Amino acid sequence: MLVLLAAVALTAGSVSAQTAPTQDRVLRQGQKGQGRMNMTPEQRADLQAQRLTKQLGLSADQATQVKSIALAEAQEMQSMRSNVMAGTDRRAAMQSMKATRDKYDTQLKAVLTPDQLTKYTQLREQQQERRQDGMENGKMKMKVKS
Repeated sequence: MLVLLAAVALTAGSVSAQTAPTQDRVLRQGQKGQGRMNMTPEQRADLQAQRLTKQLGLSADQATQVKSIALAEAQEMQSMRSNVMAGTDRRAAMQSMKATRDKYDTQLKAVLTPDQLTKYTQLREQQQERRQDGMENGKMKMKVKS
């Protein structure tokens, strides 16, 4: 009877461990296209602050500043996306979004140390290269309505 009870307890523990989403799993899911689009500005800011803290070794104070900058950017971008969905000129909206990204990127760079800034710049370049490679290889083709 004791062996049976121990087996049930161990099985229940392993089942609950498998169903609980880990922080890494949440981060990975948030980094994949649609998952990120369904995130709130607060979730996006948290994700970006966590990612940059891990990649750049940010201090607690820097992480707080990065989260604040990321939250303001995410809120502004969400507002712009809403305007695009409402029928605003798409080309003008894209230019406005780029200007917003540049503005917040400048604020973010002011928070980083010279070493962190160098690493951040490298990471951004790698990200752009991956995005460019994806487009060239057809991984990011837009859907065409028939």
